Amino acid sequence: MSALHRKFCALEMNSNALRGVLCPGPVSMAAKGLGDYVAVSPYNRRMSGLKETGTGPGTFVNVLIDAPSRQLDRPFTYLVPPELEGEVGTGSVVLVPLLNTIQVGYVLGPCPAPDVPRIRPIEALVDEPPVFDGEMVRLCEWIAARYLSPLSQALRLVVPPGRSRRVVELVSLASDDRIILETIPTRARRRRDIVSALAARGGELPLSELKECLGERFSPQALKALLEKGEVMRRFVIPQPRVSRVTVRVAELTAAGRDALDDGGVSGRAPARTRLLEALREHGGLLTVPELQRLAKTSSTVLKSAEEAGLVAIRREERLRDPFATRSFPPMEPHELNPEQAQALQAIRERMDSGEGGVFLLHGITGSGKTEVYLHAIEEALARSRTALVLVPEIALTPQMVQRFKGRLGREVAVLHSRLGLGERYDQWRGIRNGDYRVVIGARSALFAPLRDLGLIVIDEEHETTYKENSSPRYHAREVAEERARLSGAVLVLGSATPQLESRYAADRGDYAYLRLPRRVDDRPLPGAEIVDMRELSVPGMRTILSPRLVNALVRVHETGEQAILFLNRRGFARFLQCHECGHIFQCRNCSVSLCFHARETYLLCHHCNWSVSEPFICPQCGKDVVRYAGIGTERVEEELRRLLPQMSCIRMDADTTRRKHAHWDILEVFKSRKAQVLLGTQMIAKGLDIPNVTLVGVINADTSLGLPDFRAGERTFQLLTQVSGRAGRGSLPGRVIVQTFNPEHYAIRSAVRGDAEVFYRQELAFRREARYPPFSRLVNLVISSEGEDHARAAAEALGEILKPLIQPHEGELLGPAPAPLARIKGRYRYHLTLKTPVLEKLAGRLRDAFASYDSFRQSYCKGAGIAREDISLAVDVDPVTLL
Repeated sequence: MSALHRKFCALEMNSNALRGVLCPGPVSMAAKGLGDYVAVSPYNRRMSGLKETGTGPGTFVNVLIDAPSRQLDRPFTYLVPPELEGEVGTGSVVLVPLLNTIQVGYVLGPCPAPDVPRIRPIEALVDEPPVFDGEMVRLCEWIAARYLSPLSQALRLVVPPGRSRRVVELVSLASDDRIILETIPTRARRRRDIVSALAARGGELPLSELKECLGERFSPQALKALLEKGEVMRRFVIPQPRVSRVTVRVAELTAAGRDALDDGGVSGRAPARTRLLEALREHGGLLTVPELQRLAKTSSTVLKSAEEAGLVAIRREERLRDPFATRSFPPMEPHELNPEQAQALQAIRERMDSGEGGVFLLHGITGSGKTEVYLHAIEEALARSRTALVLVPEIALTPQMVQRFKGRLGREVAVLHSRLGLGERYDQWRGIRNGDYRVVIGARSALFAPLRDLGLIVIDEEHETTYKENSSPRYHAREVAEERARLSGAVLVLGSATPQLESRYAADRGDYAYLRLPRRVDDRPLPGAEIVDMRELSVPGMRTILSPRLVNALVRVHETGEQAILFLNRRGFARFLQCHECGHIFQCRNCSVSLCFHARETYLLCHHCNWSVSEPFICPQCGKDVVRYAGIGTERVEEELRRLLPQMSCIRMDADTTRRKHAHWDILEVFKSRKAQVLLGTQMIAKGLDIPNVTLVGVINADTSLGLPDFRAGERTFQLLTQVSGRAGRGSLPGRVIVQTFNPEHYAIRSAVRGDAEVFYRQELAFRREARYPPFSRLVNLVISSEGEDHARAAAEALGEILKPLIQPHEGELLGPAPAPLARIKGRYRYHLTLKTPVLEKLAGRLRDAFASYDSFRQSYCKGAGIAREDISLAVDVDPVTLL
């Protein structure tokens, strides 16, 4: 059997199956001895779990094909065959015939019998419980409509981690290649090329690999001729999912074992067996074999003899992976709420009792106790037999939130984020679906956790841009959470010290209920903040990284045994490398950005595509190797701090130091245990951290985001500075904030230092109103990319010509096409068009029609240019958080 056979779990169907006739295929792989693979075929169908919608005889269902194509972005009707009656329901993963292929599809629900003479049946049911329910279907339909994306891409958001499935088409030789080649004329070169390519690779290849192998020599007509003559065969297989369930060996104390312990029947000459049985009894009579052997300090021989004597029973049992099995969470008692917190909780409680749901904007200054309000609200939801979902913007925030929530709520808390292993995420998902967990904490994707009876959704730091997805569908978690809360009758709480301007405006209009926490817990004062004008410290040819005022403040922190946080939102050692001889700046070969120098690894790295250049750094323009470092990153600050204050221990937290699993958790534990006096990092340390011993926050450069060509630059600067300033003075000691800047007069910086959110809000709102930016309009950013700049430009111009006649002047404004601010990323040139409109809902249908027309243009253009359709892509970003 070939290696390719061992790679796949088979759904094997012959040519009759492709015509919609259910029939047996060849012998399944499991029957051939591959017991570690489960064959999925028309005669191996089973399903576990409850179905929301069962099916009966003659039932028809709507199935959505799992393909991102806009041409397939609609339900197809299929017949449920008799052998699957009662098993196919909403959320089932099925295999269906489509034209001359087999495709993975998702059942959306039952439908009336269509008025057509013949409906093709479902071919097979994938051995998977339903992956979503009717409420999730409605949510995904809303996502697809709002963000102008195919519904299949929205449904992929709710598929269990690591369990997405796809069908692979295999092409194989029907007999020996020499015999086949003898029957093919020498002039039929394309047919002979296909046979030779298959023979060279074991006689069988996935169709995609066959096309890649032959390149321009591949001919669909030649393959069709081979199939018709029976010289090659095709079949369809499903690769195994990337993650599977885990079983472990467990030992259970039998009745005979209990009697032996009670009667003293265990021989005193067998102390190891006695320890083993006593360990089992002390732990409820059931332990995993490794746990038992560790606790009893016995060998496998002792365990085997106890099993043979009938004292212990050994079996395999399915277990869920627990990512926090090795960590302890000390119980945490609830804090008494102050009047403002109690008032906020009462408003949330009343909405829960009404059953109407609703949205609250909880605007509380840093340190005002928003998390305590969240916890009390969650307890209220649980008391009403409802579940709760908490979203955090950064994985770095998750350890602290997990500690607080698990310490308070115990084992009912599940965690979902991308830094967990795929198997851990899958098992957390399964535990949620099974009802083992009633509270979920996680990053953006946790929004689609399969919680039943959802009563509360909390979005902490709701202003964060990380709540926006950067691949299709490009949803915003805040907006989707609002819709999910509406569908389930849940309460949504948006919490922030610096609400996004759109959220604050919605509260002013009455769309959100506005809750205010204007003071810190226990009336602790806000930290005193001061600006250092770095222009006054600049020396020609030199750059001051740490001002004397900040250095002196750090010295005081060291002397008093307190702690400090230093913030710079740029990692690496130097922002770019410049040739000292000719001035050339080292650029990424794939992106239109400079390379960042990383001193520890001694290479230049692109932070967009990860392309790197190692030493020596030879200037490509003049050939010299005399270079100078320009700009600063967290590595450079770390080096400068050790040079100026070697007595202070420092730990760095950025994307470079947190690649390892649980690295966020470990770094924060080191800092919280006071093994380091300084925590230096990027935006991941700017929010959510509550460490009482931190009395100083230093902002190395407040200007990093001000120069970006983005209308949100001022808002982001204000939010970051306010958030990081709030890390100081959260305990009994007063805090101090030092902000270094070259733009001390900028309104965003001055408002943040003064703690005057209202002044910033009014000034920023006036700018947005004048420029017709959100919340006074909605944006759609359309980015066309291709490896060829001419192709990207031509496609962007064509899309512009399609769109312009569809938008009337009073309905909006179409800007572009033009090169995107980041004109090239990962080897692809980028052009964009931006639509500003106050009536996007009215234009949505026209935009979809325009995209369909554009797809037709792209198909004909690519054919004429001799390139694949995939070489030109269109990204649709509705309500973008950045226009870069």
